[in-house]
Amino acid sequence: MNVHRPSGAGDADGDLRGVLQGFDVGVVVRRMEAGFARLPAYTDFQWPVDRAAVVRWNVDLVLRWLVNGSPPDDYLRSELHEFLRARAISGQPIEDSILVYRRGARMFWEALLDLATDDDRALLLARSETVWGCLEDYLDLVVEVFARAYADQEDAPSTAGDRRARTLFDRLCAQLPVTIEDRDRAARLGFDLVEPYRPFTAQLAGASAAAHAELAFRLRAAGALAFTEGLRVTGLAPPGFGWTVVLEDPRLLLAEDEPLARGRLGAAADGLRALIAIGARSGRRGRVRADDYLPELLLADAPEIADRMVRRVFGPLERADAVDLAATLRCLAAHGFDSTAAAAALPVHRNTLLYRVGRIEKLTGLSLREQRDRTLVLLAVTWEALGTDLGAAGAEPAGPDSP
Repeated sequence: MNVHRPSGAGDADGDLRGVLQGFDVGVVVRRMEAGFARLPAYTDFQWPVDRAAVVRWNVDLVLRWLVNGSPPDDYLRSELHEFLRARAISGQPIEDSILVYRRGARMFWEALLDLATDDDRALLLARSETVWGCLEDYLDLVVEVFARAYADQEDAPSTAGDRRARTLFDRLCAQLPVTIEDRDRAARLGFDLVEPYRPFTAQLAGASAAAHAELAFRLRAAGALAFTEGLRVTGLAPPGFGWTVVLEDPRLLLAEDEPLARGRLGAAADGLRALIAIGARSGRRGRVRADDYLPELLLADAPEIADRMVRRVFGPLERADAVDLAATLRCLAAHGFDSTAAAAALPVHRNTLLYRVGRIEKLTGLSLREQRDRTLVLLAVTWEALGTDLGAAGAEPAGPDSP
Protein backbone atom coordinates (compact mmCIF):
# COMPACT_ATOMS: atom_id res chain seq x y z
CA MET A 1 0.00 0.00 0.00
CA ASN A 2 1.27 3.46 -0.81
CA VAL A 3 0.35 5.73 2.08
CA HIS A 4 0.32 9.20 0.61
CA ARG A 5 0.33 12.64 2.08
CA PRO A 6 -3.20 14.03 2.55
CA SER A 7 -4.11 16.60 -0.05
CA GLY A 8 -3.38 20.12 1.17
CA ALA A 9 -1.86 19.11 4.51
CA GLY A 10 1.57 20.46 5.39
CA ASP A 11 1.79 22.95 2.47
CA ALA A 12 -0.70 25.74 1.82
CA ASP A 13 -3.19 24.74 4.48
CA GLY A 14 -1.69 26.68 7.38
CA ASP A 15 -5.13 27.57 8.73
CA LEU A 16 -6.10 23.91 9.05
CA ARG A 17 -2.77 23.09 10.70
CA GLY A 18 -3.33 25.90 13.17
CA VAL A 19 -6.77 24.56 14.10
CA LEU A 20 -5.49 21.01 14.51
CA GLN A 21 -2.51 22.11 16.60
CA GLY A 22 -4.93 23.83 18.98
CA PHE A 23 -6.61 20.60 20.07
CA ASP A 24 -5.66 19.06 23.40
CA VAL A 25 -4.96 15.39 22.63
CA GLY A 26 -6.06 14.35 26.12
CA VAL A 27 -9.43 16.07 25.74
CA VAL A 28 -10.00 14.47 22.32
CA VAL A 29 -9.15 11.06 23.79
CA ARG A 30 -11.56 11.50 26.72
CA ARG A 31 -14.33 12.49 24.31
CA MET A 32 -13.65 9.41 22.18
CA GLU A 33 -13.51 7.09 25.17
CA ALA A 34 -17.08 8.05 26.04
CA GLY A 35 -18.05 6.62 22.65
CA PHE A 36 -15.84 3.56 22.97
CA ALA A 37 -17.54 2.79 26.30
CA ARG A 38 -20.70 2.05 24.29
CA LEU A 39 -18.91 -0.27 21.85
CA PRO A 40 -18.93 -3.91 23.02
CA ALA A 41 -16.13 -4.85 20.60
CA TYR A 42 -13.96 -2.43 22.61
CA THR A 43 -15.25 -2.88 26.16
CA ASP A 44 -15.68 -6.68 26.07
CA PHE A 45 -12.16 -7.37 24.82
CA GLN A 46 -9.88 -8.27 27.72
CA TRP A 47 -6.60 -6.69 26.65
CA PRO A 48 -3.78 -6.35 29.24
CA VAL A 49 -2.79 -2.80 28.29
CA ASP A 50 -3.68 0.76 29.22
CA ARG A 51 -6.52 1.35 26.74
CA ALA A 52 -6.48 5.12 27.15
CA ALA A 53 -2.76 5.18 26.37
CA VAL A 54 -3.31 3.22 23.16
CA VAL A 55 -6.14 5.53 22.08
CA ARG A 56 -3.95 8.53 22.83
CA TRP A 57 -1.08 7.04 20.81
CA ASN A 58 -3.34 6.64 17.78
CA VAL A 59 -4.94 10.09 18.13
CA ASP A 60 -1.53 11.73 18.49
CA LEU A 61 -0.25 9.86 15.44
CA VAL A 62 -3.18 10.94 13.24
CA LEU A 63 -3.02 14.56 14.39
CA ARG A 64 0.73 14.72 13.69
CA TRP A 65 0.13 13.14 10.30
CA LEU A 66 -2.44 15.82 9.49
CA VAL A 67 -0.31 18.68 10.81
CA ASN A 68 3.03 17.59 9.34
CA GLY A 69 1.73 15.91 6.20
CA SER A 70 4.02 12.93 6.79
CA PRO A 71 2.73 9.34 7.18
CA PRO A 72 4.09 7.10 9.97
CA ASP A 73 7.73 6.11 9.60
CA ASP A 74 9.01 2.56 9.97
CA TYR A 75 9.39 2.91 13.73
CA LEU A 76 5.77 4.00 14.21
CA ARG A 77 4.58 1.26 11.86
CA SER A 78 6.48 -1.23 13.97
CA GLU A 79 4.78 0.06 17.12
CA LEU A 80 1.39 -0.15 15.42
CA HIS A 81 2.15 -3.71 14.37
CA GLU A 82 2.87 -4.63 18.01
CA PHE A 83 -0.45 -3.12 19.16
CA LEU A 84 -2.40 -5.04 16.54
CA ARG A 85 -0.40 -8.22 17.01
CA ALA A 86 -1.32 -8.13 20.69
CA ARG A 87 -4.99 -8.15 19.68
CA ALA A 88 -4.42 -11.16 17.47
CA ILE A 89 -2.50 -13.04 20.15
CA SER A 90 -5.18 -12.24 22.73
CA GLY A 91 -7.78 -13.81 20.46
CA GLN A 92 -9.92 -10.83 19.46
CA PRO A 93 -11.69 -11.65 16.17
CA ILE A 94 -10.27 -9.61 13.33
CA GLU A 95 -13.68 -8.19 12.43
CA ASP A 96 -13.99 -6.75 15.95
CA SER A 97 -10.45 -5.34 15.79
CA ILE A 98 -11.12 -3.57 12.50
CA LEU A 99 -14.52 -2.40 13.77
CA VAL A 100 -12.87 -0.62 16.70
CA TYR A 101 -10.55 1.27 14.38
CA ARG A 102 -13.30 2.13 11.91
CA ARG A 103 -15.56 3.34 14.72
CA GLY A 104 -12.72 5.38 16.19
CA ALA A 105 -12.15 7.37 13.00
CA ARG A 106 -15.75 8.52 13.12
CA MET A 107 -15.43 9.37 16.83
CA PHE A 108 -12.21 11.29 16.13
CA TRP A 109 -13.95 13.43 13.50
CA GLU A 110 -16.98 14.04 15.73
CA ALA A 111 -14.74 14.94 18.67
CA LEU A 112 -12.93 17.55 16.58
CA LEU A 113 -16.23 19.09 15.49
CA ASP A 114 -17.67 19.07 19.03
CA LEU A 115 -14.58 20.63 20.61
CA ALA A 116 -13.94 23.27 17.93
CA THR A 117 -15.10 26.86 18.09
CA ASP A 118 -17.72 27.94 15.57
CA ASP A 119 -15.07 29.42 13.26
CA ASP A 120 -12.77 26.42 13.57
CA ARG A 121 -15.68 24.03 12.99
CA ALA A 122 -16.55 25.83 9.77
CA LEU A 123 -12.96 25.48 8.59
CA LEU A 124 -12.90 21.77 9.50
CA LEU A 125 -16.08 21.16 7.55
CA ALA A 126 -14.70 23.08 4.60
CA ARG A 127 -11.55 20.91 4.69
CA SER A 128 -13.28 17.64 5.55
CA GLU A 129 -11.77 15.98 2.46
CA THR A 130 -8.27 16.61 3.80
CA VAL A 131 -9.06 15.19 7.24
CA TRP A 132 -10.97 12.19 5.91
CA GLY A 133 -8.31 11.57 3.27
CA CYS A 134 -5.80 11.14 6.08
CA LEU A 135 -8.19 8.95 8.08
CA GLU A 136 -8.78 6.72 5.05
CA ASP A 137 -5.03 6.40 4.48
CA TYR A 138 -4.55 5.53 8.13
CA LEU A 139 -7.30 2.91 8.01
CA ASP A 140 -5.69 1.41 4.91
CA LEU A 141 -2.46 1.21 6.89
CA VAL A 142 -4.28 -0.42 9.83
CA VAL A 143 -5.89 -3.02 7.56
CA GLU A 144 -2.52 -3.72 5.93
CA VAL A 145 -0.88 -4.27 9.32
CA PHE A 146 -3.82 -6.36 10.54
CA ALA A 147 -3.44 -8.58 7.48
CA ARG A 148 0.11 -9.33 8.60
CA ALA A 149 -0.73 -9.61 12.31
CA TYR A 150 -3.54 -12.06 11.55
CA ALA A 151 -1.62 -13.85 8.80
CA ASP A 152 -2.63 -17.24 10.19
CA GLN A 153 -6.33 -16.41 10.04
CA GLU A 154 -8.36 -16.87 6.90
CA ASP A 155 -10.51 -13.82 7.56
CA ALA A 156 -7.83 -11.21 6.81
CA PRO A 157 -9.21 -8.43 4.58
CA SER A 158 -8.03 -8.89 1.01
CA THR A 159 -9.54 -7.72 -2.25
CA ALA A 160 -9.34 -4.18 -3.58
CA GLY A 161 -13.03 -4.39 -4.43
CA ASP A 162 -13.89 -5.08 -0.81
CA ARG A 163 -11.85 -2.11 0.42
CA ARG A 164 -13.28 0.12 -2.29
CA ALA A 165 -16.84 -0.83 -1.35
CA ARG A 166 -16.14 -0.37 2.35
CA THR A 167 -14.68 3.10 1.81
CA LEU A 168 -17.57 4.23 -0.40
CA PHE A 169 -20.11 2.89 2.09
CA ASP A 170 -18.43 4.76 4.95
CA ARG A 171 -18.35 8.01 3.01
CA LEU A 172 -21.98 7.76 1.96
CA CYS A 173 -23.06 7.07 5.53
CA ALA A 174 -20.93 9.96 6.79
CA GLN A 175 -22.78 12.23 4.31
CA LEU A 176 -19.53 13.57 2.90
CA PRO A 177 -19.74 15.29 -0.48
CA VAL A 178 -19.52 12.85 -3.39
CA THR A 179 -16.11 13.37 -4.98
CA ILE A 180 -14.54 12.36 -8.27
CA GLU A 181 -12.79 9.58 -6.34
CA ASP A 182 -16.14 8.35 -5.02
CA ARG A 183 -17.58 8.31 -8.52
CA ASP A 184 -14.52 6.40 -9.70
CA ARG A 185 -14.98 3.86 -6.89
CA ALA A 186 -18.64 3.47 -7.78
CA ALA A 187 -17.84 3.07 -11.50
CA ARG A 188 -15.20 0.43 -10.79
CA LEU A 189 -17.69 -1.43 -8.64
CA GLY A 190 -20.59 -1.03 -11.08
CA PHE A 191 -22.67 0.63 -8.35
CA ASP A 192 -25.23 3.35 -9.13
CA LEU A 193 -24.76 6.34 -6.81
CA VAL A 194 -28.30 7.62 -7.34
CA GLU A 195 -30.32 7.65 -4.10
CA PRO A 196 -32.17 6.03 -2.42
CA TYR A 197 -30.27 2.97 -1.30
CA ARG A 198 -31.38 -0.21 0.46
CA PRO A 199 -28.97 -1.10 3.30
CA PHE A 200 -28.57 -4.80 4.00
CA THR A 201 -26.61 -7.26 6.10
CA ALA A 202 -26.21 -10.95 5.31
CA GLN A 203 -24.66 -13.93 7.03
CA LEU A 204 -23.92 -17.50 6.00
CA ALA A 205 -24.54 -19.78 8.98
CA GLY A 206 -21.47 -21.80 9.86
CA ALA A 207 -19.47 -20.46 6.92
CA SER A 208 -15.89 -19.16 7.00
CA ALA A 209 -14.83 -15.58 6.41
CA ALA A 210 -13.53 -16.70 3.01
CA ALA A 211 -17.07 -17.81 2.10
CA HIS A 212 -18.39 -14.42 3.15
CA ALA A 213 -15.73 -12.71 1.04
CA GLU A 214 -16.89 -14.77 -1.93
CA LEU A 215 -20.52 -13.79 -1.21
CA ALA A 216 -19.54 -10.10 -1.12
CA PHE A 217 -17.75 -10.53 -4.46
CA ARG A 218 -20.85 -12.10 -6.05
CA LEU A 219 -23.08 -9.33 -4.71
CA ARG A 220 -20.75 -6.66 -6.10
CA ALA A 221 -20.76 -8.41 -9.46
CA ALA A 222 -24.58 -8.21 -9.40
CA GLY A 223 -24.56 -4.44 -8.77
CA ALA A 224 -24.65 -4.15 -4.98
CA LEU A 225 -22.16 -2.26 -2.85
CA ALA A 226 -21.01 -5.13 -0.61
CA PHE A 227 -18.05 -5.71 1.68
CA THR A 228 -17.09 -8.20 4.36
CA GLU A 229 -17.14 -7.64 8.10
CA GLY A 230 -15.53 -10.89 9.11
CA LEU A 231 -18.34 -13.43 9.30
CA ARG A 232 -20.88 -11.04 7.82
CA VAL A 233 -21.48 -9.03 4.63
CA THR A 234 -22.88 -5.49 4.77
CA GLY A 235 -23.66 -2.95 2.10
CA LEU A 236 -26.20 -1.16 -0.07
CA ALA A 237 -28.40 -2.58 -2.79
CA PRO A 238 -30.24 -0.60 -5.45
CA PRO A 239 -34.06 -0.70 -5.26
CA GLY A 240 -35.34 -3.85 -6.93
CA PHE A 241 -32.07 -5.76 -6.44
CA GLY A 242 -32.61 -9.45 -7.14
CA TRP A 243 -31.97 -11.63 -4.09
CA THR A 244 -33.66 -14.76 -5.47
CA VAL A 245 -30.52 -16.64 -6.48
CA VAL A 246 -28.63 -15.67 -3.33
CA LEU A 247 -31.51 -16.80 -1.12
CA GLU A 248 -31.29 -20.27 -2.61
CA ASP A 249 -28.31 -20.88 -0.32
CA PRO A 250 -29.86 -22.62 2.73
CA ARG A 251 -27.20 -21.08 4.99
CA LEU A 252 -28.14 -17.47 4.19
CA LEU A 253 -29.70 -15.08 6.66
CA LEU A 254 -30.62 -11.72 5.10
CA ALA A 255 -31.84 -8.48 6.68
CA GLU A 256 -32.73 -5.61 4.35
CA ASP A 257 -34.24 -2.19 5.02
CA GLU A 258 -36.48 -0.06 2.85
CA PRO A 259 -34.90 2.41 0.38
CA LEU A 260 -33.38 5.24 2.40
CA ALA A 261 -31.69 8.59 1.87
CA ARG A 262 -28.06 8.98 2.95
CA GLY A 263 -28.89 10.62 6.26
CA ARG A 264 -30.53 7.45 7.60
CA LEU A 265 -28.07 4.84 6.31
CA GLY A 266 -25.77 4.64 9.32
CA ALA A 267 -28.52 4.07 11.90
CA ALA A 268 -30.26 1.60 9.59
CA ALA A 269 -27.06 -0.43 9.10
CA ASP A 270 -26.60 -0.61 12.89
CA GLY A 271 -30.12 -1.95 13.28
CA LEU A 272 -29.64 -4.55 10.56
CA ARG A 273 -26.45 -5.87 12.15
CA ALA A 274 -28.31 -6.27 15.44
CA LEU A 275 -31.22 -7.95 13.64
CA ILE A 276 -28.89 -10.44 11.95
CA ALA A 277 -27.26 -11.31 15.29
CA ILE A 278 -30.67 -11.85 16.90
CA GLY A 279 -31.94 -13.92 13.98
CA ALA A 280 -28.79 -16.03 13.86
CA ARG A 281 -29.04 -16.77 17.56
CA SER A 282 -32.58 -18.10 17.10
CA GLY A 283 -31.51 -20.29 14.18
CA ARG A 284 -33.38 -18.36 11.49
CA ARG A 285 -32.55 -18.67 7.79
CA GLY A 286 -33.69 -16.73 4.74
CA ARG A 287 -35.11 -13.24 5.14
CA VAL A 288 -35.47 -11.88 8.64
CA ARG A 289 -37.58 -8.81 9.37
CA ALA A 290 -37.58 -6.33 12.22
CA ASP A 291 -41.24 -7.13 12.97
CA ASP A 292 -40.14 -10.65 13.94
CA TYR A 293 -37.98 -9.38 16.81
CA LEU A 294 -39.36 -6.06 18.01
CA PRO A 295 -38.77 -6.61 21.77
CA GLU A 296 -35.18 -7.71 21.17
CA LEU A 297 -34.50 -4.75 18.89
CA LEU A 298 -36.02 -2.39 21.42
CA LEU A 299 -33.52 -3.64 23.99
CA ALA A 300 -30.64 -3.49 21.50
CA ASP A 301 -31.53 0.14 20.73
CA ALA A 302 -31.25 1.10 24.42
CA PRO A 303 -28.45 -1.09 25.87
CA GLU A 304 -27.91 1.11 28.92
CA ILE A 305 -31.55 0.73 29.95
CA ALA A 306 -31.44 -2.98 29.11
CA ASP A 307 -28.38 -3.41 31.35
CA ARG A 308 -30.20 -1.56 34.09
CA MET A 309 -33.13 -3.97 33.78
CA VAL A 310 -30.76 -6.90 34.26
CA ARG A 311 -29.24 -5.27 37.33
CA ARG A 312 -32.70 -4.47 38.72
CA VAL A 313 -33.89 -8.07 38.36
CA PHE A 314 -30.77 -10.12 39.05
CA GLY A 315 -28.60 -7.73 41.07
CA PRO A 316 -30.30 -8.46 44.42
CA LEU A 317 -30.00 -12.20 43.79
CA GLU A 318 -26.30 -11.90 42.95
CA ARG A 319 -25.63 -9.82 46.04
CA ALA A 320 -27.36 -12.49 48.13
CA ASP A 321 -25.25 -15.14 46.39
CA ALA A 322 -28.50 -16.90 45.47
CA VAL A 323 -27.41 -18.76 42.34
CA ASP A 324 -30.29 -21.23 42.62
CA LEU A 325 -32.77 -18.35 42.79
CA ALA A 326 -31.37 -16.70 39.65
CA ALA A 327 -31.57 -20.00 37.77
CA THR A 328 -35.11 -20.53 39.06
CA LEU A 329 -36.19 -17.10 37.88
CA ARG A 330 -34.74 -17.69 34.41
CA CYS A 331 -36.51 -21.06 34.24
CA LEU A 332 -39.82 -19.51 35.28
CA ALA A 333 -39.49 -16.89 32.56
CA ALA A 334 -38.67 -19.56 29.98
CA HIS A 335 -41.85 -21.46 30.91
CA GLY A 336 -44.21 -18.50 30.92
CA PHE A 337 -44.21 -18.38 34.76
CA ASP A 338 -45.99 -21.73 34.87
CA SER A 339 -44.80 -23.10 38.22
CA THR A 340 -45.65 -26.70 37.40
CA ALA A 341 -43.67 -26.65 34.14
CA ALA A 342 -40.75 -24.81 35.74
CA ALA A 343 -40.59 -27.24 38.67
CA ALA A 344 -40.47 -30.18 36.26
CA ALA A 345 -37.74 -28.53 34.19
CA LEU A 346 -35.43 -27.67 37.10
CA PRO A 347 -36.34 -30.37 38.46
CA VAL A 348 -37.55 -29.64 41.98
CA HIS A 349 -40.71 -30.29 43.97
CA ARG A 350 -43.38 -27.69 43.34
CA ASN A 351 -43.34 -26.65 46.99
CA THR A 352 -39.59 -26.04 46.71
CA LEU A 353 -40.22 -23.87 43.67
CA LEU A 354 -42.89 -21.86 45.48
CA TYR A 355 -40.50 -21.36 48.41
CA ARG A 356 -37.85 -20.06 46.01
CA VAL A 357 -40.38 -17.73 44.38
CA GLY A 358 -41.14 -16.27 47.79
CA ARG A 359 -37.43 -15.61 48.41
CA ILE A 360 -37.02 -14.08 44.94
CA GLU A 361 -39.90 -11.70 45.57
CA LYS A 362 -38.57 -10.74 48.99
CA LEU A 363 -35.04 -10.06 47.74
CA THR A 364 -36.01 -8.22 44.55
CA GLY A 365 -39.21 -6.49 45.62
CA LEU A 366 -40.91 -7.88 42.51
CA SER A 367 -44.25 -9.63 42.41
CA LEU A 368 -44.17 -12.49 39.94
CA ARG A 369 -47.97 -12.47 39.91
CA GLU A 370 -48.01 -8.96 38.45
CA GLN A 371 -47.83 -8.70 34.66
CA ARG A 372 -45.70 -5.58 34.80
CA ASP A 373 -43.02 -7.28 36.89
CA ARG A 374 -43.20 -10.43 34.77
CA THR A 375 -42.58 -8.28 31.71
CA LEU A 376 -39.53 -6.72 33.39
CA VAL A 377 -38.16 -10.19 34.15
CA LEU A 378 -38.77 -11.38 30.58
CA LEU A 379 -36.96 -8.37 29.16
CA ALA A 380 -34.03 -8.83 31.54
CA VAL A 381 -33.70 -12.51 30.68
CA THR A 382 -33.94 -11.72 26.97
CA TRP A 383 -31.17 -9.13 27.20
CA GLU A 384 -28.96 -11.45 29.24
CA ALA A 385 -29.09 -13.93 26.38
CA LEU A 386 -28.66 -11.36 23.61
CA GLY A 387 -26.03 -9.05 25.03
CA THR A 388 -22.99 -11.16 24.13
CA ASP A 389 -24.26 -11.94 20.63
CA LEU A 390 -24.98 -8.29 19.90
CA GLY A 391 -21.55 -7.34 21.23
CA ALA A 392 -19.98 -9.73 18.73
CA ALA A 393 -22.14 -8.21 16.02
CA GLY A 394 -20.40 -4.92 16.72
CA ALA A 395 -22.90 -2.54 15.16
CA GLU A 396 -20.95 -0.08 13.13
CA PRO A 397 -21.50 3.61 12.59
CA ALA A 398 -21.57 5.64 9.44
CA GLY A 399 -17.85 6.13 8.95
CA PRO A 400 -14.46 4.42 9.14
CA ASP A 401 -13.06 3.49 12.52
CA SER A 402 -9.81 3.75 14.46
CA PRO A 403 -8.86 4.18 18.11
